[in-house]
Amino acid sequence: MPSESSDASRAPREGEAIPAAGTSSSVSFQRRRLARRERWKRYGVVGLITATSLFLYADQNLIGPNMSAIAEEFGMDEKEKDVKLGGLLQLAFFVVGSPASLIIGYYADRVRRVRLFFWTTLIGEGPCMATYWVTSYWQLFALRAMTGIAVGGCLPLLFSLCGDLFASHERSYVASFLTIATGAGVALGQVVAGTVGPAYGWRLPFILTSAPAVVLATVMVLVVDEPKRGAQEEELESGDEAGDVSYKAKMNWSKVKKQLLVKTNILVLAQGLPGTVPWGVFNSYFVDFLHKQKGMTVQNATAAITVFGLGSAFGTIGGGFIGQRMYNKKKSELPILMGLTTAIGALPAYYYLNVNDYGPGRVGLYLSCLVGGVFCSVTPPNVRAILLNVNPPETRGSMFAFYSQIDDVGKGGGPALVALLIVSMGRRVAFNVAFTFWFVCGVILACITFTIDHDVEMERRAVLEALQTDENEVAPIENDGDLNADRG
Repeated sequence: MPSESSDASRAPREGEAIPAAGTSSSVSFQRRRLARRERWKRYGVVGLITATSLFLYADQNLIGPNMSAIAEEFGMDEKEKDVKLGGLLQLAFFVVGSPASLIIGYYADRVRRVRLFFWTTLIGEGPCMATYWVTSYWQLFALRAMTGIAVGGCLPLLFSLCGDLFASHERSYVASFLTIATGAGVALGQVVAGTVGPAYGWRLPFILTSAPAVVLATVMVLVVDEPKRGAQEEELESGDEAGDVSYKAKMNWSKVKKQLLVKTNILVLAQGLPGTVPWGVFNSYFVDFLHKQKGMTVQNATAAITVFGLGSAFGTIGGGFIGQRMYNKKKSELPILMGLTTAIGALPAYYYLNVNDYGPGRVGLYLSCLVGGVFCSVTPPNVRAILLNVNPPETRGSMFAFYSQIDDVGKGGGPALVALLIVSMGRRVAFNVAFTFWFVCGVILACITFTIDHDVEMERRAVLEALQTDENEVAPIENDGDLNADRG
């Protein structure tokens, strides 16, 4: 956004004459006042998106805390429990979510995203509600697979929207709130499942998490305006016609193919596969591991994952703010921060996986979960902001679809891989192997330091080139209180 400075950017003081209508000072004053109002509207939209995302991601790990209870109801032994509930269900969830993200990401660059988000939520969360009435494992399998549509499809939509709501010097801040919503949503689902499940049955949490998501998505489609694509690109706010240029570039597959060859995009996608494997341990196995192998109650085990989620929230917020400051000062330093914190985040896992005595009140377990949560959560908001900043507006939905697909392959394939390791070497060793993947991820992230400056500059040039083609037109701003939005 343009900086607010000079007399034109402030409201008239008491006794001071209001600039005469039609003067340049009056026009500037009107523009600044509308810009401030639009800024607060954008904050409100992000708040609603964040709340909706929280409940969307809450249904991602409703199985883990009650895995033993579900296995008992369906007559599974220990090996079947790990393979069918811990491995195959997660695999089905993301096998469906992965192609859904590609399809929805494609349309995110072509149609009104707010409406598309509503239908994506409805199609995915409906089966989540229906899980309450399943009577067999294969019914559960089919409905969990369908629920993956909402989780897989929402990511490219959410970040495409936020890329057109905020400029590059603010996107890590905004991405931190969206990332917190997704991480906190998973933690919320675990808490609900771990506390409500033992008391009222494992089915009820599926209703308690899906119903609010549908309600919030309905509110969003009714009250949120569709942001104009490219409205926050800095190139639109420079030059003689600053503020009057409407970005009209359209997505096509040649542009997407070109962006898939961008080195920063390649590295961001590559780090996703190893980076998501340890998260599969947390999402599918960790509560049940503490319950069965460490002799803790489901409630105490859920408390440990809740502390990890609390640390994750601190790491996401702090990482987003620190990362944005580093990016604004010197872009190439940010990937080093991401690589180091990701690798450090793996270290506490080797403590709580291999130690049997956590000290009085299990303080060692909770402290290590807190520290691990902080360090491993610095990267997500920053890597997503980088992905926004190296891709032109008309390709962001598609690129986030590829990012989401890689993320889904890791989250679905990770638990499946861990399930195979469990069969061959047991839970504890398998989990130790899984956390080594964060070291690989850290190395790949650090390599972005060599590519980010060049690729951000290429994105800037692509926007400027699009503005100079026939795809764009000059459109005067109407004084209707909405500077950069069409009604969704």
